[in-house]
Amino acid sequence: MKKNKIVSMVAAAAILVPALIVPIRAEADVINPFTDVSKNSPYYELIHEMRDRHIISGYENGEFRPTEVITRKHAAALVNRAVKLPATKKFVPFKDVSPKNAFYNDIKKLQQAGIYEPDAKGNLNPNEPITRAEMAKVLTIAFDLKVKVNLDFMDVPKTHPSSKYIHALNSNGITTGNYGFYEPDKPVTRMHYAVFLQRLLHMNDPIDPSEPAQRIRGQLAKFSPEQLESDPTMVAEAMSSMLHQKVTMSPSDYLILDELEDGWREVYWAGNSFGQMAEENILYLKRFAKKDSMEEAILNKWLQGDFSQVIKDYEDLQYIYNQEYSNCTICDRNYNIRTNRAEEYFVRTLFGEEGLQRHREQWGAK
Repeated sequence: MKKNKIVSMVAAAAILVPALIVPIRAEADVINPFTDVSKNSPYYELIHEMRDRHIISGYENGEFRPTEVITRKHAAALVNRAVKLPATKKFVPFKDVSPKNAFYNDIKKLQQAGIYEPDAKGNLNPNEPITRAEMAKVLTIAFDLKVKVNLDFMDVPKTHPSSKYIHALNSNGITTGNYGFYEPDKPVTRMHYAVFLQRLLHMNDPIDPSEPAQRIRGQLAKFSPEQLESDPTMVAEAMSSMLHQKVTMSPSDYLILDELEDGWREVYWAGNSFGQMAEENILYLKRFAKKDSMEEAILNKWLQGDFSQVIKDYEDLQYIYNQEYSNCTICDRNYNIRTNRAEEYFVRTLFGEEGLQRHREQWGAK
């Protein structure tokens, strides 16, 4: 039997919730902040925005308790406040949710929207923590998210009952998972649930005219603006990740996910932090590239549609950020440039039909 060897191309997402670029308020606008939400938290403004929109609330002692697990009844209340849910099903009361329950109407709304369903005993278990898989279903249906890319997380096979909902969150850039894993059975914290909701509410925001160079939602999620600003090597690493679209160690016309003759294949899991080679991402990285640097020169070349030296570009960028690259004297560096067919297949697989259309519009005539 041929041994199936796998080359894993998984890119790590730094946190369970991606750091998307959305308009946020200045810290000075935060009035009466929660006592347990640090100004250094990346979610500081976001959490207080959700509070001021009356979607989340804190406790009488001024705490938010961001790491506290959120229950199914509380999850229902938050999403019902955030979006108007369509009633698509006849209401069937849960046996363990009394009309006197403070969350009865919220739970009813989610049941009528086809989100919450009774278990084998007719119960909801409203006081149980909501898992990340259950949250994916709640948010996908509530915000009518469509699946754009069908890459699987390593711990969410296609047979998983929440697979399509998790695909929807990932392919819309709402989550990137954690190092290729989604952790579907992990309970959701109050902080992360608020973050997911806020980002969904901002999904269709227009680009901030004062800063039009924004990365494509959900891409390059490993590289926060703070990291790109403070660490010059991060720009090179982000650029290198985009070059996987064009540079491969497989044959030039190899279609990713297919098995090669020697048993090797490239594997790209959901939750990667690769960025498409797109004008939006190039312009975004230009915001952080140092003036007159090699990175700036390469980005300017790419903007002109000049990809004639992508293998050299890839190696130059590797030397900048990857110390081990220059130290490795026996490494196999037999790089190839993907054919147009292989590149389009790569783009469609990782970034969906929208990504392929973007690719053709931006580079098809160049």
